[in-house]
Amino acid sequence: MRKVVLATNIAETSLTIEGIRLVVDCAQERVARFEPRTGLTRLITQRVSQASMTQRAGRAGRLEPGICLHLIAKEQAERAAAQSEPEILQSDLSGLLMELLQWGCSDPAQMSWLDQPPVVNLMAAKRLLQMLGALDGERLSAQGQKMAALGNDPR
Repeated sequence: MRKVVLATNIAETSLTIEGIRLVVDCAQERVARFEPRTGLTRLITQRVSQASMTQRAGRAGRLEPGICLHLIAKEQAERAAAQSEPEILQSDLSGLLMELLQWGCSDPAQMSWLDQPPVVNLMAAKRLLQMLGALDGERLSAQGQKMAALGNDPR
């Protein structure tokens, strides 16, 4: 029996599907990118990193011989970034800021980060929380506490 599997980036993880012998990689991905100037997150299509191409190729032939066809010129693949940009550098940080405030951390710069979140994104997060009435100075307001208890993104 032949199988055709269409997958998102989730297939780059430790997913193993029996019988996959061929992977066709378009070398693109859709990622959510936060725009601090507008306060909006938009979905963009971009080239994947070399690490993602390696992971995608690794889905073929896990249980039997297999191949991967990358639909990208060799020169383009070699120019691709070695790793994907960390999500914290491109995300809306309002939910994270609300969680930090819940922990009693009013200054994210005090935290030890693998990748320091962009100051402009943190400022946009703070503005949003203020606009929503979730802040009382540098702390969560009563409304902010209720919002945080929901466990959802502030929007």
